[in-house]
Amino acid sequence: MTSGGNLKPMTIDLNIGDQLTTISCGHIVAELIKFIAYQRLQIPYTYQWLKQVINKKKESPEKKDSFQSERHFRVASNALENLDFILKSLLKEIDGASIPSEVCVALGATPITCREMYRFLLPSMCHKPQCHSTNIANDQKIQRSVFKTLVTSESLSKVFFDTISPTNMYIYLKKKVSSNQDVVCGDSFVYISGCRIPRSAKIVVLDFSTPNKESLSCCNDLQVFGDVISEDLDKLKLQESAIHNFDEIESNDSATWFQSSYVMKGFKDCIVNGISVTNAWLES
Repeated sequence: MTSGGNLKPMTIDLNIGDQLTTISCGHIVAELIKFIAYQRLQIPYTYQWLKQVINKKKESPEKKDSFQSERHFRVASNALENLDFILKSLLKEIDGASIPSEVCVALGATPITCREMYRFLLPSMCHKPQCHSTNIANDQKIQRSVFKTLVTSESLSKVFFDTISPTNMYIYLKKKVSSNQDVVCGDSFVYISGCRIPRSAKIVVLDFSTPNKESLSCCNDLQVFGDVISEDLDKLKLQESAIHNFDEIESNDSATWFQSSYVMKGFKDCIVNGISVTNAWLES
């Protein structure tokens, strides 16, 4: 993978693929997107706080605030609605017939001028929710492990050191081509042939996969991981190394890329007389 900028592409190996169900994998991806949106200043408050103040404001529609407050509410609520739509769509796809092999978050005015890209390399297989494997960890434990890794990463702190102004957030997902499992919800994602990543873009890779092939054995009687286990281990390592060479998104005979039909527009807080207008929403 090449970015062409001063900062070399950075990979964080989370190594949790053998612990994930399709549901917990989706939850981790959703929480990471919320984390990136807030840490990269695309939303001025945490997702939970944004949700709280928007809902509080909606409970008092009859109360009229200042022009700045009403305008900020429209901007913030539109951003939240689009973000929620994206997250719900991703959860549906990850828990669908075939898990995406990759989810990308691009920050920039347009996809071809993105300033930062975050790549989530997902496990080739996840446990089914009904699986009773001892490898499975609960959501809370996995999230604590993942976010501890992220917040203590010196490399990631260097990426976050340079601030980025509010811009657009684009979401992509990649699915391996198969006879009957490469379809996504047409209302949520649209097919794209591809686009080139700017050489100046900062690229961060979060690798969910696990090098321990044996731990992928789930519900042995059903052998739902049989196709993965039968692969040659050296070949898997070669593919994992090659996937980090990344300078463009491209649909081809082996993989298809899709882009979310919704885009989240980043925004700044609205300050009037030194106070955030959201304070008035909470007092409604």
